Amino acid sequence: MNVTSILSSTQITEKVRILVVEDEYILSMNLQETLELLGYTVLDIIDTAETAIEKAGELLPNLVLMDIQLRGEMDGIQAAELIWNRFQIPVVYITGHSDKNTVKRANMTFAFGYILKPVKEQQLYVAIQTALNRHQREQLSQSQRLNLLKNNFLATASHEMQMPLLNIKMTISVLENILEREGILNSELLSPFESVAGYITIMRQQCEEGLDLVNILLSLQMIDTDAYPLELTSFQLQEWLPHLSLYFRELARSQKQIFQVSIPQNLPPMVSDLGVVTKIISELLNNACKYSPPDEEIKLTVQIIDITKSVINKDEESDMRTNAQVPFFEITISNSGVIIPKKDQSRIFEPFYRIPYNNFWKIGGTGLGLTLVKKFVECLQGTIEVTNIKDCTRFTVLLPLSLSDLSS
Repeated sequence: MNVTSILSSTQITEKVRILVVEDEYILSMNLQETLELLGYTVLDIIDTAETAIEKAGELLPNLVLMDIQLRGEMDGIQAAELIWNRFQIPVVYITGHSDKNTVKRANMTFAFGYILKPVKEQQLYVAIQTALNRHQREQLSQSQRLNLLKNNFLATASHEMQMPLLNIKMTISVLENILEREGILNSELLSPFESVAGYITIMRQQCEEGLDLVNILLSLQMIDTDAYPLELTSFQLQEWLPHLSLYFRELARSQKQIFQVSIPQNLPPMVSDLGVVTKIISELLNNACKYSPPDEEIKLTVQIIDITKSVINKDEESDMRTNAQVPFFEITISNSGVIIPKKDQSRIFEPFYRIPYNNFWKIGGTGLGLTLVKKFVECLQGTIEVTNIKDCTRFTVLLPLSLSDLSS
């Protein structure tokens, strides 16, 4: 296979940057020519191990082609070991030495490939691509291991934090009852800010915030491991949503905001997890109340829309998939007077992400609310998106009419 056939059968979609370490001038020039014909970028050609280490740290190539026998006190194997340990850059050896001792030393340095001179273009190409693919897989594997460790830590830490916080919450309630019986809780000699009741309120609020964070972390971990228990029940949105929104209506009124609910009375029943749907709507309404300025409008609407989905035709013996119109509940929560910049819309569902211009010290929160909302929506086989319409921010949640039917 020649260079032309290699390029015709493999598309190099991204320039791979290679550092060549070779002290034979003619061979290094031939290597550069072949590499560039293969579509790679040669960053530099180095002839000593010491300089190779320095240049690897400076240029950060995707891969190093390393001759083993180099002029100077240090050889290519020693240089490759240092380059890998310091910069995690894969190294492919090019050498005319194939004795057992050399191969053994090379393999002890996390070698990603070994090419014997004279170098053939097909052999060079295969060695480079194999090394790059192996490096990519190992990085992915390491990332997965780190994510697993992180999830295990969060799960363990959350469980360990939950019990002390619950004990603190119970102790606060007991202390409050004792102080009230003793007539110390609301002393007339102290201002409201200095009273024992005021300090107990602060402790209770901080304890509740800590418990909320722990519960969110536990929920996220359970969803990520497909261990979150769903309890399906049938309920009417037109009856349940107005009841749920009463608290937020009062909250909006106290903040001089306008709160509107628009729900048709002829909606079919929804079969889903009522607790999860409650958490989704509550978080979105709470955010709308939190971020809307006075005299602005918060609106909750529901309607039925048809979504084209790929479904299995049960009448066909071969379980053929066809496109069909499937009805979904479209629940929208919008608030005027504030918009989310386009560049932030794709990131607001990321854990702990906060829009830079918001004063999160004043607004508060964990930065995990929308992350949990998105995961809950997906757990119910729905979707959520955020858009700006004029001076309004709109969250649109699509949920199936019946989760049990969709699952089957």
